[in-house]
Amino acid sequence: MNNSVSLKGTKEGYQLIIQSSASFESILEELKELTMQLKKDSAAGHEITFFVKTGKRELTNEEKAQLTEIIEDDHFKVHSFEAEVISVEKALKWHIESAPTLEAKTVRSGQIVEAEGDLLLIGGVHPGGTVRATGSIFIIGELRGIAHAGYGGKESAIVVGNFRYNAQVRIGDNVHVIEQDEDSEELKNDVEFVYVNDLHIIEVSPLQKLKTVRPEIGKYAGGLM
Repeated sequence: MNNSVSLKGTKEGYQLIIQSSASFESILEELKELTMQLKKDSAAGHEITFFVKTGKRELTNEEKAQLTEIIEDDHFKVHSFEAEVISVEKALKWHIESAPTLEAKTVRSGQIVEAEGDLLLIGGVHPGGTVRATGSIFIIGELRGIAHAGYGGKESAIVVGNFRYNAQVRIGDNVHVIEQDEDSEELKNDVEFVYVNDLHIIEVSPLQKLKTVRPEIGKYAGGLM
């Protein structure tokens, strides 16, 4: 055995440690021998869980499938694959999602502004205009059109803005229509946020409650660390 794979017992099951520098062929060969021996020694009917750790090696989906096929049977199950690195594709996706898109413009009727991840809009949204993002939307300006956060189904997204005008806010598949009497002298100037509560209903709350409702907001600075 060249120690391309090794086992470490835990309370939850086994850590299956893959040497990142080993060839995949040697990993498959040693894994077959190791699992055959384990299956001989294990108690019948007792399920064993494996946590596969690959260190500084990111396995492809095909490689994961090959390892899973060798390990799993009626009693051996793969719980997860964990690597200390991520692919460039995943890193770029995470970067896009964690770094807000900044737009400084007025969104006029018929125009649509879209963003992957969060969107910070410095400018107004006219009636008939739409801003939408897969993440949250932060508006510094007048919202008179449509703001669609969580576009694609992310219900944890929020919309932050001054909701003093007639407008429409969407989060995921949820819709909230803001109706204001714009001739009223009591139009509010407070910044608020809109979110989907635990009952899957859109709710408008003062900005002061944001950290209580969505404590994860603001815990990242964006960029690749």
